[in-house]
This record gives sequence, structure tokens and C-alpha cells, in this order.
Amino acid sequence: MTFLLHVIAITAMSAPHILGYNLILGKGKILHFGPLGTSIIASYVTFLVTMTFSNYFLGLLAGLVAVVAVSSLFAWISFRMEPDGFGVMSIAMHLSFLAVVLNWHSVTRGALGIPRVPRFPFLETPADFALFAVVIVVLWIAFLWVLDRGSYGRKLAALSEQEWQAKSLGIDRRTVHWVAFVVVGLGALLTNIQFHQYIFLVHPNDFNFAYLIFMIMVVVAGKPGSIFGCVLSLILLSFLREGIRFLPLDADVLGPLRLIIFGVILLGVVYWRRDVLFPKPRSI
Repeated sequence: MTFLLHVIAITAMSAPHILGYNLILGKGKILHFGPLGTSIIASYVTFLVTMTFSNYFLGLLAGLVAVVAVSSLFAWISFRMEPDGFGVMSIAMHLSFLAVVLNWHSVTRGALGIPRVPRFPFLETPADFALFAVVIVVLWIAFLWVLDRGSYGRKLAALSEQEWQAKSLGIDRRTVHWVAFVVVGLGALLTNIQFHQYIFLVHPNDFNFAYLIFMIMVVVAGKPGSIFGCVLSLILLSFLREGIRFLPLDADVLGPLRLIIFGVILLGVVYWRRDVLFPKPRSI
């Protein structure tokens, strides 16, 4: 029962960030590979301010402001670069944020991380975290569904398919894409607020490329742009990821084995979804 609650909690906590990322990578076809850079800012700013001033509200407010700022920075850079160039730059920004965290020992404690992260008073047991995370993700899915089914979703899809034609119809690319980046940032904030309270720790290892691969794999496997498809793939892949722990193998083997399995899955789903990921431009 404890394992089941743990998997439910981890899956529901991960969902806001991954579903937000699905909006920008899956729906908008924006090659943004730096969502974990936003997670780094969200986590460290929120909990450093919370622990410094012993005030949850102030920490959340600081995290929100920081997330909007760094999301706006990503958007601003994307407007000035070619799509593939921005993909590389977003990875570089992620690594830059990680380097700052690892080397600013007086503030972030470097590779030691930030221990004893304070929890909300009503979050004590795995059941509490699972219930709270499920409520949050249901509200987040409802928000994304309304966003996706409304005029905004149609504008984002139009820009991803025929950017110049969409612009000729009066669709403002800067505004639409900025909103997408901010949504990813808000999802990162929701995920990291819950996850680091759950494990009592903020650590640089939580922001490595293994999790980025997992995020991309969930989006691609669940059909890019599909909210409920990503939810289903997230549930299945989360159970697979956590279930691998029970294999009778040494700990130093499980990590590489997990990466190999996920790499093969990612390769397979990219080939399977190649027509969705790399669509042919429509012609009249």
C-alpha cells in the first residue's frame, strides 16, 4: 500500500510540469529543452526564501516571480534564434543554472543540496501527499484542457503548423509563445513545491538529463499535444520507473539499466510518432 501511495504521489507531482511541457513541445512544436532550468530556479528561490524568512507565502510569491522572469527570458531568447539554435541554447541555459547552483556554496550549499525543507502543515504522510497532488493535478488538467480547447490552443497549433500564414491572420507569435513558456514555468513551480517537500531535500541531482529524457519520452509516447495521452503515458512509465527498483540487481546497475530501457523506449516512440513530431507542411 505504501508503494502504491508513493507511485501515485510521484506521478501526480510530476504531472503539472510534464503536461505544461507537453503544451510547448507537443502542441507548439517549440524545441525547448531547458524546462529543468526553470525547475532549478523555482525550487531554489522558493525554498531559500521560505527558509530564510520562515514564511511559506513569501517563498511561494518569490518562486512565482522568479518563474515568470526566467520563463520570459527563455521566450525572449526563442524570439531571436532559429528553432534548432534555441534548442541548443535552452540546454546551455539549463547547464548554466545548474553550474551556478553547484558553485554558489554560500547560498545553495553546492552539491550538498538544501536539507530539511519545510513542509506545509497538512502534508505529513504519503497519503496526504498523494491526495494533495491528485487534487492539484486534476485542477491543472482542467486548466490546460480549457486552454487547449479555446482560441489560445488553436492559435498555438496554427503557429506550429504554418507560422507565416498564422501571422497573416493576425496571430501574435510573441504573445502566444510567451504564454506557453509561462505555463511551463507554472507547472514547474507546482511540481517542485510538492516534490521537494515530499523528499525533505532540494538537490542538484534532481535536475539532471535523466529526468529531461523522461519528460520528453512521456510527451512523445502519449502523442504530442494530447493532454490525456500524456497522462496515460506518465502513469505507465512512472510505474515502470519505480517498479525497476524491485529487480534483484545491484544499485550501481539499476541506474544505467533504467537509462538504457528509457533510451530504447524513447527511440521507439520517436520513430512511431515521427509523423506527429515532424509533420509535413500543409499545402493547398
